[in-house]
Amino acid sequence: MRFYPFILLLFVTFFLSLCSPSNLVKPLKKSEQSVNFTFGGPLIKFAGAPIPIPFTTLGYNYGVAHKFTAFISLHTTSLIFGNLQTTLGGLFSLYEKVNKFGFTMSPAIQTAYSIRNKTGFRLWPTLDLNAYYHIQQKPSFIYLGANNWFELSKYSAHNEPQTKHILPNIHTGYMIVKPKWQHQFEVKYLGIGIPNLPGVVDYIGISHQGTFGIYYSLIRKF
Repeated sequence: MRFYPFILLLFVTFFLSLCSPSNLVKPLKKSEQSVNFTFGGPLIKFAGAPIPIPFTTLGYNYGVAHKFTAFISLHTTSLIFGNLQTTLGGLFSLYEKVNKFGFTMSPAIQTAYSIRNKTGFRLWPTLDLNAYYHIQQKPSFIYLGANNWFELSKYSAHNEPQTKHILPNIHTGYMIVKPKWQHQFEVKYLGIGIPNLPGVVDYIGISHQGTFGIYYSLIRKF
């Protein structure tokens, strides 16, 4: 099957954006900064064994205020294939009971542009909602949430009518919090209600819809 550059860009961008874990779950302190490296992706069958597609992302976060953190990330795997893809957004604390639980909201803009072909600039709004809970009042916490990707285009690949304009995903994870370092582990179910057949790879989903994903992020605060 032949993929034209623009269609390939849409395919790679869709999965890279949806397949990134939650960029942030809790806001940083005011003027605090952090960088993060993320590895992982949707599960596929490879030689009969389930493995995650090895997508990678680099990110930078800055605590603008006590309850608001701005962030930007670069999808490095996409860049290898000649596509410049970024995520720009912010995390807002909606409610927090210190060292117990809280709720956050994270609106963002996903952008993609084919550097190699100088075509295909696209933009998608996304929205993350998360709830977190500290176990025994320790810094580390578990969380669960949902991500919504908003498709603004009237058409999908091959100029077919776009029938889904809200693409939801759900996730859960565990954040190990140290004074300077954090380790994030997340499991995600991507593309709810979207058929995964036929596909260029064999995704592992439920009833041939969507796919599971697993991720690891290393975060350094300073």
